Amino acid sequence: MNVLQTHWQTTRVSLLGFLLLGLLGVLTYKIVVPEKTEQSNDNTETVTIPDTVLLSNWNLIDTQPLQSMKTEDEVKPILGKVYEYTNDQESLTAEIRYAQYSGSFNHFLIKDMGMPAATINPDIYYKKGVGHYALFEHENTTYLGSCINAKGEATVTLDQYNRNRYLRGWGLTRTFLWLIGEQDLVEYRCLWSIMSIPDSSELDFTINIDPNNKELNEVEEKLETAWLDWYSWWKNNFPDY
Repeated sequence: MNVLQTHWQTTRVSLLGFLLLGLLGVLTYKIVVPEKTEQSNDNTETVTIPDTVLLSNWNLIDTQPLQSMKTEDEVKPILGKVYEYTNDQESLTAEIRYAQYSGSFNHFLIKDMGMPAATINPDIYYKKGVGHYALFEHENTTYLGSCINAKGEATVTLDQYNRNRYLRGWGLTRTFLWLIGEQDLVEYRCLWSIMSIPDSSELDFTINIDPNNKELNEVEEKLETAWLDWYSWWKNNFPDY
């Protein structure tokens, strides 16, 4: 009896060890190599982007859905909206785009916004508890943009995005829901956000090697203040799916 009991205990430990190794292998693979095929199983058609997002010191005057993106092979629908604001002296445009797999802000600007790569030279800033965001000028307009992640902080670069999803995009509860097929293992969702104010005066936009020591000009300060409001609203109202 003792021999059988010992044999069973040994077998059970071996089976548990084998299952644990297999699970760890799958978890590692799913984290390191996100499956693009999962996009075909997403529920983006159920995501709702609201028409109204209020910002302090700005009045919302119009909201429109973003136009579909046309390529040589297809017309790609865009899940997002553009919001127009005014403060009676200036106008502010804010766009939001829902994306299931994201990462590089520069890639987003070039591919989705159609900005020539050579004209983009963003300065990246960081606020504790909020994350990273980029400021840059293009065609006499000042822009502020970032990826507002469903979990964790805002990001600009691909490295920041990956680090955020590794550290904050998964957990024990999410792992359990993934095992029963209710969620992706890692939270990949991002709201690409970009705000802009047309420049009404000649301002100094010299490139600063250390943007952390750069003082923002008046337009940049207005954008930053509006974006902090914008970021807080979307973090508290991130679209369900």
